[in-house]
Amino acid sequence: MSMRSRRRSAKAAGAIPLLVTGTSQQTLDWVGQHADGWLTYPEATHHAAGPQRLAGKIQAWRRLIPDGGFRPHVTNEWLDLVEDPNHPRTPLNGGYTLRTGRHGLIDLLGEWQRAGVNHAALGIQFSQRPAAEVLQELAEYVLPLFPSHDGPLPAQVRW
Repeated sequence: MSMRSRRRSAKAAGAIPLLVTGTSQQTLDWVGQHADGWLTYPEATHHAAGPQRLAGKIQAWRRLIPDGGFRPHVTNEWLDLVEDPNHPRTPLNGGYTLRTGRHGLIDLLGEWQRAGVNHAALGIQFSQRPAAEVLQELAEYVLPLFPSHDGPLPAQVRW
């Protein structure tokens, strides 16, 4: 059975999609052939050049998807969301954490969206503020600007 046939069979059976993380010696062609989605490091997040480089990687990968179908791209950022909404995007911990205000985060998410990112994970474990405050600000000011994608209808259960 070919990989494509197995993928169709697995999806029909309700299998969990395979998201490949990074490129641990796999080629982009391999990721295009075998993955249901791709999770990569976001590149630099404190300026627009990082999302532009990320866009190039995403476009190159999507060109290698055999049926030309949609596969989601996922990226992440560890975030220190400060109270000042206008605080500039500032890299911390060697660039692995981004300190910013909500406007900087909104700009970054927009850049990611234009780059082809479909899902973003934000880790707040390095935030200086209490988690409840950060989550409230995200829920109130950021998430409404980036609504969730419509998902597939639930599978019919045949008993």
